[in-house]
Amino acid sequence: MDKRVLVTGAVGMIGQYLVRKCIERGYFVRATDIREDEIYENVCDEHKKQFEFVQADLRNFSECKEVVKDIDIVFQVAGVKGSTQRASQEPNDYFTPMLQMNTNMAEAARLQGVDWYVYTSTVGVYQPAEVFKEDDVWKTYPSENDKYAGWVKRLGELQLDCFETHYGLKNYSIVRPANIYGEYDEFGEESTVIASLVKKGYHNDLLSVWGDGTPIRDFIHAEDVARGILMSYENKITEPINLGSGDGVRIKDIASIVATHYGKEIEYDTTKPNGDNKRLMDMTRANSYGFYPEVDLETGIKRVIKYYESLQK
Repeated sequence: MDKRVLVTGAVGMIGQYLVRKCIERGYFVRATDIREDEIYENVCDEHKKQFEFVQADLRNFSECKEVVKDIDIVFQVAGVKGSTQRASQEPNDYFTPMLQMNTNMAEAARLQGVDWYVYTSTVGVYQPAEVFKEDDVWKTYPSENDKYAGWVKRLGELQLDCFETHYGLKNYSIVRPANIYGEYDEFGEESTVIASLVKKGYHNDLLSVWGDGTPIRDFIHAEDVARGILMSYENKITEPINLGSGDGVRIKDIASIVATHYGKEIEYDTTKPNGDNKRLMDMTRANSYGFYPEVDLETGIKRVIKYYESLQK
């Protein structure tokens, strides 16, 4: 339990859960984010000796080398959030910084000689299919609806494969989460679909839903993603694994849960894109390692609602 771990993107949805779970395990945690550390200012006294926050911009290689010093395990969770529409219309706001962060962190970790590196990829690496299976990724291209984000995450995976071929390194895990949601979303222009619907349900007379509500998605709570990331390290999993529920749900069903809670009517804005018709994870591999989500969707949505309402007080 004397491991020193680095959690990047520590202020984000996954990062906050991951930091806490690492502390609970007794690890020393260095948390880093480009944003300031208000959420960690009041780390309880009993944990202060095993925690530090370092503000860093991972687009800068020198800062990546600094934050990875004396670290045994790197959890690369940092990313750039964006709606599908904006990411397709203004792709360089996402592609270039993601490329810089992923490349810099992996290379810094390699030079430091870390024991293990966990890279957080995305469902966006997959081409549309009935079910997403891990080994199918490199037989296809990412969806046109998620082309830039899909490719930049694939390049992060490919870099680790490059290290294995060039240096014989096989000390890394790759996790591919499904659609992530949770309490610590930003609830802004770039929030996830669930956070966006909760915010609209709270403030608006009508619950406006992008598209016609028919697309099917696989949702996973950020806390379960954090659990899956830790599992991939603790089991030294060296093959990519999906992190999802394996159960598809229509966007209109999500909207219905939120609308019922707030007593609002639903309005479908068909001028907005639907995205891919279906995104569903094959969970066979993750299940074989003992991973099953613990937060069911309805409970998770209610948790997000409760969290958002607490922010309005």
